[in-house]
Amino acid sequence: MAYPPEFLTLVDKFIDLANQLAEDGQDGEVSAAILFAAGRYNAFNFLSNNGDADDQAKAVEFYVSEYRKAIEQNLEGVVGPVVRPQG
Repeated sequence: MAYPPEFLTLVDKFIDLANQLAEDGQDGEVSAAILFAAGRYNAFNFLSNNGDADDQAKAVEFYVSEYRKAIEQNLEGVVGPVVRPQG
């Protein structure tokens, strides 16, 4: 799957911020924070766009499915190379 350059630029901005935050060696906490922040932002986005209780299960299914695709594609190197830590 090809992603638009504008989308990948946004992704890179988040990764750059995460790398800055992880400079003190707390990469596990940064990773958990990104995941939690994505959940918080997506819940806010869903509710702000008139998402109702009947659609919440569908929203969760959608977001979980999208995360699964993203992590699988990145682990397989489909989106681009993932640099492994040295050491």
